[in-house]
Amino acid sequence: MKTQLLLALCLPLLALGAQNRHGAPATASGPGPAANADCVRSADCPLNSATSAAPTTLPASDLVFAIEEERVAHDLYAAASAKWNLRVFANIAEAETHHAAALTQLAATAGAMPPAAQAGVYASADLQRMHDQLLALANESETGALRAGALIEETDIADLRRLAARATDAASRAVLANLERATANHLAAFVRNLAARGVTCQPQVLAADDFSALTQAAPGQGRGADGGGRGYRGGR
Repeated sequence: MKTQLLLALCLPLLALGAQNRHGAPATASGPGPAANADCVRSADCPLNSATSAAPTTLPASDLVFAIEEERVAHDLYAAASAKWNLRVFANIAEAETHHAAALTQLAATAGAMPPAAQAGVYASADLQRMHDQLLALANESETGALRAGALIEETDIADLRRLAARATDAASRAVLANLERATANHLAAFVRNLAARGVTCQPQVLAADDFSALTQAAPGQGRGADGGGRGYRGGR
């Protein structure tokens, strides 16, 4: 599985008073649900998918890469949350913890374990480069941080799909399908938050029609593996 990283081109909207296609824009204020409890209770939570005792059919190296990719997202969002105090980052960082845990459970069925976690440090040179580039973008501005979030979620979707294409067992397919749905929810959340600030994001990794379909779905209508509602499930 190979990550392709392009810096996002998220362009300011030119029309005055442009409206968010997804309805009311997401905001950083207001109460949100408990992300931890929502995921654990949901039947679609990735953590509840890796229940088969049979070893995964996926290569251990690919699974370890995927785990570390989820860690990159978590670490970036945790840093962005501390710097910009936007709820979207704290909520989705929590979700990324569940995603990494679900993949770790899956890898364990084949006796594979990821390297010991250290924030901002990754075994893969590609992932280290991704983290460093996107952290620099996230530190520039609130909008830059949201752009970084959109790009990493788009990249993650593409990588999850490549991994899913190699899976031949039901447990692996279930975990990856749930992860993709949740990741699409996260992508849509970042796009909504950018739109609320007068910025529109062009796809950098996915095909334009695919990107549009993933990000224009109405919030809370079952796209997320983390529960399909608001809060971190819809990325708000």
